[in-house]
Amino acid sequence: MRKLNTLTDFDSALLRGWRLVAFAGHYSRLGTLGLGRTNRVLRYHSVGGGFYDDFPPDRLRHDIEYLDTRFEIVDLPEALSTGGAKRIALTFDDGYRDFYRNVVPILREYDVPATVFVIADAVDDPSFDHNDDEYEYMDREELVELADEDLVTIGNHTGSHPRLGELPPERLEPEIAGAKRRLEESLSIDIDRFCYPYGSYSEEAADVVRRTHDIGVAGRGRRDAISPDTDPALVPRVNGANPFWEVQWDLSDSATRVGSACDRFIGSRA
Repeated sequence: MRKLNTLTDFDSALLRGWRLVAFAGHYSRLGTLGLGRTNRVLRYHSVGGGFYDDFPPDRLRHDIEYLDTRFEIVDLPEALSTGGAKRIALTFDDGYRDFYRNVVPILREYDVPATVFVIADAVDDPSFDHNDDEYEYMDREELVELADEDLVTIGNHTGSHPRLGELPPERLEPEIAGAKRRLEESLSIDIDRFCYPYGSYSEEAADVVRRTHDIGVAGRGRRDAISPDTDPALVPRVNGANPFWEVQWDLSDSATRVGSACDRFIGSRA
């Protein structure tokens, strides 16, 4: 099984270098001049919960106000359609309880949609924690309530949150398709959206996602543009929890052009 993305020390150095490029691009206003029309998907985790990539609810309000005045905030599938104004979709990983407490009221306040990706084991077992951290996840009752929320769509984030790119083929089906069935049965809804934990995937994992879901979101939103050629099973995303100046740069078409040129020059797929 060939891994398609593995973060090395060299890749980490490239990511640090990218932040310097983002700083220069933003403060030179190159990003503002090159916002363009290429759609983006933003990735968030914790909002006011103290967990991974956490930032305060007021920062999310600030982000949404900025996005809403410059772009069209759309539901995830609409970000794959081109034409018209630049479209931005919001996604939240892991299904932390702060999504229910802090994010949903903000979505209602601004009337914008979002997708939240939940872990099947966390729904079935209140004591579940990935990475041995004491995360606080939404429970089944909260998710059932959210299933009736027009602005929220629940997606699949695997059964146990593993790095799919490192799993043997026989474990992919239970983690992807099996988790989808479990969530559908538990919440009495259809699940057609998938998120790769850690952005890790293999060709085999992507094949299972293509067969079982309509959309799968991954990483590399800095450098891979969403276009008519985008694989719906591997939609790139930008980390919305980065410093806001970096997010502004990463949303621009200038960032994609610079990042793609770096990829061609260095040969990196980080």
